[in-house]
Amino acid sequence: MRLHDGIKRLTWPVVLGVMLMMAAVVAGLVLRPTHFWADAQGQLNLEQMVPKQFGRWHLLEVQKLQVVDPTVEETLKTLYSQTLNRMYEDDQGNLIMVSLAYGANQSSWNTAAHRPEFCYSGQGFEVAPKGIRDIELSNHGIEAVNFVGTRQDRVEAVTYWVTLADSVALPGWRRKLQQLKYGLQGYIVDGMLVRVSSLGSNGAVQFGIQEQFVKDLERAMSPGIRPRFFGH
Repeated sequence: MRLHDGIKRLTWPVVLGVMLMMAAVVAGLVLRPTHFWADAQGQLNLEQMVPKQFGRWHLLEVQKLQVVDPTVEETLKTLYSQTLNRMYEDDQGNLIMVSLAYGANQSSWNTAAHRPEFCYSGQGFEVAPKGIRDIELSNHGIEAVNFVGTRQDRVEAVTYWVTLADSVALPGWRRKLQQLKYGLQGYIVDGMLVRVSSLGSNGAVQFGIQEQFVKDLERAMSPGIRPRFFGH
């Protein structure tokens, strides 16, 4: 085969590929979301919206335990618009640590909430294999991630989920589809990392306590803002 014949055969595939790349760039520019979902749905104020006392739980003003931060400080500043770290105690002495990290822009990987298990590993914890737990709330169920992190004599059981706008979408392809859906509607979508954790060597027991805490908290919050924290 002569050289110029090979070039001719490659011409159309190359041209087609270039055309498709250009079309993708143009589509990306035209369809780029420009409106913040948070502006359309109302701004959140975590400090005011999350109750300090509900059911059998009350806020500990002086925390008894060190709360492991869900992100490193540098990432925290760039990813999240608001954070809230609290500790609650019930009438039986059970302690629950709560960490909320809210970001007004969750439209891309660079701005999306990061997985807590990676943050725990980065802070010296040995993280056991994670699992998925179904939590039944007032009117719907959500999927939450469970894992146990161990660092020296500290054993911490963790439950978390991530919201996208008014739905729960754990990191992965489903979350990417949700991001695409809102992006095609012109929205820069917001989202929240919700993490609850407690100390104890028996992970199953701690996960059960955390699940009850989540259910109690969801019932205590205003129905109008529940989807921003728990999906729908």
